[in-house]
Amino acid sequence: MSGSIGRRIGETILFSDRLESDERTPCVTFSVPPILLGGRYKYMEIGFIMPEVQFWIALVVVLFLGCAFNLLLSIISYYYIVLPRKRQHIRKNVKHQSQTDSQRTSGDAMTPFVTGFGIVMPIAILSPYYCIQFFGVKNKLLKFFFGVQSVTTFFRCSEAMFGFLPKYAQDSLFNMLVYNLFPVEIKYDANGPLKSTWTQTWHYAQKFVLFLFLLGGYSSLLLAYDYEPFAVAREASLLDVGRLANNALVALLFQLYLTTHGYGIFTITSLCGVQQEPIMLNPIFESTSPSDFWGRRWNMVVHGMLKRGVYKPVRSKYSRLVASTATFIASGIFHEWLLSSKYHSISEYFNDPPSLNSHRPIYGQNTAFFIWNAIIIGLEYSIGSAALFQLLRSNLPATLLSLLVASTALPMAHWFTSDYVRSDFFHDGQIGFPLVVLHNR
Repeated sequence: MSGSIGRRIGETILFSDRLESDERTPCVTFSVPPILLGGRYKYMEIGFIMPEVQFWIALVVVLFLGCAFNLLLSIISYYYIVLPRKRQHIRKNVKHQSQTDSQRTSGDAMTPFVTGFGIVMPIAILSPYYCIQFFGVKNKLLKFFFGVQSVTTFFRCSEAMFGFLPKYAQDSLFNMLVYNLFPVEIKYDANGPLKSTWTQTWHYAQKFVLFLFLLGGYSSLLLAYDYEPFAVAREASLLDVGRLANNALVALLFQLYLTTHGYGIFTITSLCGVQQEPIMLNPIFESTSPSDFWGRRWNMVVHGMLKRGVYKPVRSKYSRLVASTATFIASGIFHEWLLSSKYHSISEYFNDPPSLNSHRPIYGQNTAFFIWNAIIIGLEYSIGSAALFQLLRSNLPATLLSLLVASTALPMAHWFTSDYVRSDFFHDGQIGFPLVVLHNR
């Protein structure tokens, strides 16, 4: 009964029955004169496909469902994690405590961890599977966004448990709710969250439209080759030119995805009255080192959560290298979890036929990819100050230096990207983009 109700709701507000595959047709087409084809083709038609508005409506609905979920868990976190920690801190500063106060201090020390590990984190981990199943969601990008909201809740719970929440988020329940509401990094000062302006909102909306068309154009190029332009044999080496080229092209695709959807979320959060930090700072073309790439430019939302939720707690007891390694391993594990939610099947639950795409993810590859990058960061810490590397940094053109930095991840990048390329993820995601398609013979 609940399944049928959930599916009807999903079909109504998430268009789950219409966003499973890209069935759009060109709204404008024109034929290329044969004289321009140079004899290679007898006929060529170019078509322009408009974005599917229902896709973006569904994405906004998923975002606000996640906001409601975050609000509920934020209330629990504030009263049973943040406040007990604050009371514990106050009592610790009292020199002479009664036996009752000592017992309360001991109880307040345990409450945050019981609440976090026993309630908030398990709910955050399991909720995407139930939501995907309840609403009958089949589009893999929508599934992915259900997971994104839960990831922010999970790591921000860790921040609260270990005492690394930003100070303003601990000052009041309202600030805590604002901090956890959206999967972004909120800008704040001593007085709390910074308020957005209509000028900023308009700026983000313009950027979103611009990058939407850039992403659509780039996706159109890769779509013609099913997102793998170069043929690569299964036994090809890690340094195979075709493999490296595919990895580089998909890495840029991921950067455009994160940038475009980031500006979309910024537009919404600005309309809600708060400013936010950038998500992507053009890492592929402007990074100066591996630590700059991962720590100051690539997906700053994830970086901030991992820094406060994993790196700082580990760094408080261990070395910088150990903390960095733990952070990359945690990143790999949560990306594996996102992958599992993306592949969560609802066909048996609704007695639907299984997806036509039979690809199944190879779990462990994402973690291996991030461990590789932890090794690269470790090498940077160890030998990055050597004269040779300083000479290269000082004399190479900035763009070339950044491409060399990005190339440190390229040989293993398919460990991360292959499950996205070979599933329907990008095909499902392109439903929201304008595309240019070619038909020839």
